[in-house]
Amino acid sequence: MSDSPPEEEHLEVPQPEDTDLQDDPSEDTDETFQEPERNRSVRDEMTASGQEWLERRQSLDDLFAEERASTGTRWIGRVTNRVKDGDVWLAQRDINVHQGRAQPTATIHALTESDIEDLRRTLVPTQSQAEARRLLDSERLVLLGGATESGKATTALAALLDWGGGASWTIPHGASTPNPRDWKLEAGQGYLLDLVDTPECVDRVSTQLKRSGVTTDSRVIVLVPEHTRSSVAQVIHHDPPSTGRVFAKHLSSHAPGVRLAPEDQRLLDEELRAHSAPWQVVELAKEVAATVQSGSPIDAMLNGRFHRMRAQVGSDLDKRSPILGRCFMTSIAVLHGLPEPVVSGAALALAERLDEKWRRDHSPRPVRLWEKLPHWLDYVDAEATPAGPGGGRTIRLRRPKVAAIMLRVIWEDQPTIRDSLIDWLLWLGDEGSGHTRIKVGHAVGKLATFDFDTVDTRFLQVWSRSRRPRDHQLAALALEAAAEDPSLARRVHLHLQSMVGGRDAEKAIAIRAYASSIGLAAPDQALAAFRRLVLTRGVKFHRDVAQSIAYLYRANTAHAILNHLAAWIGEGGSAGRHGAALAFVRLVAPVIPSPERPHLSRLDARPSLVTLWRNALSHEEEGRLVVPESWDLLLSEWLRHYDERPTVREITDKIFSLIDGRNAERTLLYLRLWRHQGEISAQLHHHLRQLVHGS
Repeated sequence: MSDSPPEEEHLEVPQPEDTDLQDDPSEDTDETFQEPERNRSVRDEMTASGQEWLERRQSLDDLFAEERASTGTRWIGRVTNRVKDGDVWLAQRDINVHQGRAQPTATIHALTESDIEDLRRTLVPTQSQAEARRLLDSERLVLLGGATESGKATTALAALLDWGGGASWTIPHGASTPNPRDWKLEAGQGYLLDLVDTPECVDRVSTQLKRSGVTTDSRVIVLVPEHTRSSVAQVIHHDPPSTGRVFAKHLSSHAPGVRLAPEDQRLLDEELRAHSAPWQVVELAKEVAATVQSGSPIDAMLNGRFHRMRAQVGSDLDKRSPILGRCFMTSIAVLHGLPEPVVSGAALALAERLDEKWRRDHSPRPVRLWEKLPHWLDYVDAEATPAGPGGGRTIRLRRPKVAAIMLRVIWEDQPTIRDSLIDWLLWLGDEGSGHTRIKVGHAVGKLATFDFDTVDTRFLQVWSRSRRPRDHQLAALALEAAAEDPSLARRVHLHLQSMVGGRDAEKAIAIRAYASSIGLAAPDQALAAFRRLVLTRGVKFHRDVAQSIAYLYRANTAHAILNHLAAWIGEGGSAGRHGAALAFVRLVAPVIPSPERPHLSRLDARPSLVTLWRNALSHEEEGRLVVPESWDLLLSEWLRHYDERPTVREITDKIFSLIDGRNAERTLLYLRLWRHQGEISAQLHHHLRQLVHGS
């Protein structure tokens, strides 16, 4: 097998915007950065990673269960809407999209007839809608500004539909800024663009929009932040619809003719006063409609909603008995699902910090001993469940979604303990196990959805100045959790984009963070960042990049990933070949099987597979194979499918027919060993030997 696999044709590799691979001289190497040592095999590494990915997913599900998309109406409401291969969140609020496959910087999606019907049936007209509609008669471009989650998107779409009868929205991917010169605006169509997260781009993109729309009879509304001023187009201030009107409209849509009892109406009026965002009101209307239709009590339904549960948590925090109960509440809000000694020990550690901070004198205090765990469990409505013989007990909330509410109440309503809480979380992440770090990182990310700037200053910046991999993991976990909130996803993308060009520790954090829904939302941007780091920063980040690429591997990203890795081999010299080999063997190594993560042997027989196999099996540094396990994986994860999978036969024959030089001896030795051990049949052994001898 040759040391330099030949260039394969037609790899169709998406080229990132920054094609200059020269290292940026401004990016000085961080001398304090500590690359983690790794002694595990690729198999063990992938097994551990798969377990961690599952644990991370479960942790996020617990923290964000209350905010997951409902399965009610498919248009209005904070619901998940399948649009081609992406998820759209929309409800009289701003639009956010999670794309599941490689995409250009932005895509344009047209509203279907059903979407339009749903919107018009439930729309609450506003003055800003009427004003926008009037301007569209004379202006090609209108800017609509207003508070976050105030219904700007729905208002803009309604105005565009009134103008032309058809509307689409342009959705940026990740941290990209859409370039209107690439759009094909159709006559008679209205377009919506959300630039709320990038106010600095408003005038530039608006200018390009005006130029691109000169020859077409189309209209564009751009969503911008509140108080935005522009020299390019007129800005309309959005006036949100009243919560009462939104509720009544949606309730009548989901439960026509329903009549509420006076007491139920009073309770709902009280609940409505706790909400300001239209999407929250829409969700309430859907829940009320379902409750009425099922014959269940309205009061019981309201007891399970955020507003009521938050009030209950606040009331519990005001109770002063048991003394350590509030610390236990804080501990279980972060560590829900972990062993009892971990949760209880963390509660005691927080109590010690609070006691030390607020003790005004140094006189000895009586120590509160012998408090019973059942008292704490009753206080937070939790239970201790056996983890199996000899496994101790696990502490779990009976209603896991309460954990996020506890965190919010403790953070927002208890400012006097905030500094101690921050110190405690930093200590817990530093001292705890890998399981604890996942919980702590995600809890910090949840706090970021309440106050991103404070979390950035007190946590992310601290961890990004550290030299320790565990701190980089904590920062990446926090960003992963923050991005679970659709309204923060784009901000997280922008944050990571700046980190990729920062210090080595920041680069390490970005690499880890992209191995999450963040990278799946914008795989092209993640792969472009990986390419830059692999080809310009030596081998420092190669293993972390390889692990992140293994996470991003899905049925709808597989071909893009393989093409990118093959391109590294052709254009990146030794660094490219090294990085591609490490990443590829992690795609070959078994992980958690699922339909969305197809085995490589089930893909189409593409040239990139030949290139990547040859590189992994042959690339040497200092006289040694970079990934010697590739030969074991070739046998156990590839050749065993030779008889039944056409891709394996075609790619294998191509690989062995191209073997030459010193690798021919290595290949013949492996074939002889496999045949001696009975791993391959005599027929396959003879066939592959003939291919090697004929190459």
